[in-house]
Amino acid sequence: MHIFNKWPPAMVVWLLGIASLSALPVNAAQELSTGTPPDPALRELVRESENENPGVQAARAAMDVGMARSEAASRPLYNPELELDAENADDNTVFVGIGQTIDWSNKRGARRQAAGSEQDALRAEFEVVRQEIAGELLTALGSYHSAVSGQELAKRRSDLMQRFTDLADKRWQAGDINQVELDLARLASTQAQLQEARAAADVVAAEQALAAVLGERRMRWPDLPEDLPAIDDFDVDVLLADLPIMRAKRARVAAMRNTVTLRDRERRADPTISVRGGREDLEGSKEETLVGINLSIPLFVRNNFRAEVAAANAELIRAEREGQDLHRRTRSRLLSAAERYRLSRGAWAIWQRTGQPSIDRQVNLLERAWRVGELSTTDYLVQIDQTLDTRAEALAVRSRLWESWFDWLVASALIDQWLAGDTPR
Repeated sequence: MHIFNKWPPAMVVWLLGIASLSALPVNAAQELSTGTPPDPALRELVRESENENPGVQAARAAMDVGMARSEAASRPLYNPELELDAENADDNTVFVGIGQTIDWSNKRGARRQAAGSEQDALRAEFEVVRQEIAGELLTALGSYHSAVSGQELAKRRSDLMQRFTDLADKRWQAGDINQVELDLARLASTQAQLQEARAAADVVAAEQALAAVLGERRMRWPDLPEDLPAIDDFDVDVLLADLPIMRAKRARVAAMRNTVTLRDRERRADPTISVRGGREDLEGSKEETLVGINLSIPLFVRNNFRAEVAAANAELIRAEREGQDLHRRTRSRLLSAAERYRLSRGAWAIWQRTGQPSIDRQVNLLERAWRVGELSTTDYLVQIDQTLDTRAEALAVRSRLWESWFDWLVASALIDQWLAGDTPR
């Protein structure tokens, strides 16, 4: 350690802090707790956004449409027909008949199955939309809190630079520093003020994005926990099978398969049977009772509806291929989200293990070294920037931690479980 004897105390403190960062184990995140449960106000905010968001309302309306279609598909295909025939001629004839077309190939069953699968898909898609809106809200909330922390740090930097400029002006008047160093201090203060203005604009933009998701602005937004749970090893295929987005796609494929069956059954003609009864007035005031049975069958000669079956088969093949593609993409998204979260959590754990050294303590050390002449104005500014930039990088790590955590919750459809206070794993 004798090599540090010639260096300023502030530099020694800063280097030791960096060394402590690199000395920590990479898997330090595994040593954290299982995470802090989310604020109940956060759960309430998410529920409110789900109830008020137009996208969720549209998905809920789509579910109502699916229920109505399912009910309609379960009804009989054909209604009975009433026939009345009267003829006034030499022989007066009156007929009354009733006819019924028979669903011989059970088209109704195929329609009911297709509509039921469609309804299952709409339910699952509602869950997808609801969780995506919740994830969008949480991500926007994380961006807002990160912007607010960035603004606070920018203001801290601006205050420090203004204080440093005032001290530099006094030292210049006393002849301790030259004009170049004074101008350098003033330039650093101006730069800090510009950064503070930009950080304030970032807060406004983040709050507008958050209000756009919720539909209104709030005086205070719920906080987000900084201690998040670890992701244990999981069976990606088991998790994939239960995801709403995959359930929706499977239901869509089932609906298309039932549609193929329906189109094939529609190629089969349904007979119509009618029964007629009446009377006929004959000469000599005589009457004759008439009873008849009629059977009619459509002849699919000009159009055998094979094209409709072929189109339905093509739609089924497309849905199956899309399902395979979705499975691969969703699996990749799950694994990527989990890995990004583990890395972000590990980086955040490193920062937490350093004890998050106080900015005030570091600044006081640097200022003391500068006042006694151990640091030049340039070295002081460089090390102040390094100190504040390290804190800014820690805020960026926390922002990525939140973003990756919410990405994982959406990808794994575990937002409800986490908001309920359980530990998603």
